[in-house]
Amino acid sequence: MRYGAASWHRPYGGEEGLGFGQGDGSVTGALEGAVVWANYPRRREDGVWTPNLRGTISTAAGDEILVSMHGQSVDEDGPGHRRAILARVELTTEAERWRWLNTCFLVGEGEIDEDREEWWFDVFVCVNEQAQGPPAIGAEPPERYRI
Repeated sequence: MRYGAASWHRPYGGEEGLGFGQGDGSVTGALEGAVVWANYPRRREDGVWTPNLRGTISTAAGDEILVSMHGQSVDEDGPGHRRAILARVELTTEAERWRWLNTCFLVGEGEIDEDREEWWFDVFVCVNEQAQGPPAIGAEPPERYRI
């Protein structure tokens, strides 16, 4: 994911801040497509940014999936200006092939390179193995996402 445009502010005279950015990118893996997004994060006094992203993923087959992400982005202790990101990711769609995602909890981990304003994530599907039955709405996740 790459920022196309962004604006970052610390309007209160301290470490707290706000920002807005928009961009695009690609999704690869079990789900593949192009993503467009906007992020309106807040920077806490301790320097942790809290991504608040919304966007859409468009697959080659023409399916559209809404994406929402909220998490934490923390400075890394290393060379350059990189931040480690942990986030909850929500994917929602009416496309039959992907409807099972509507009731899944997804977590992502990744990194942002602040010098290049690029991010990357690995996203994992969490499937409830403790429930006695499958979801009563949506669709059950494919078997490959079960333990």
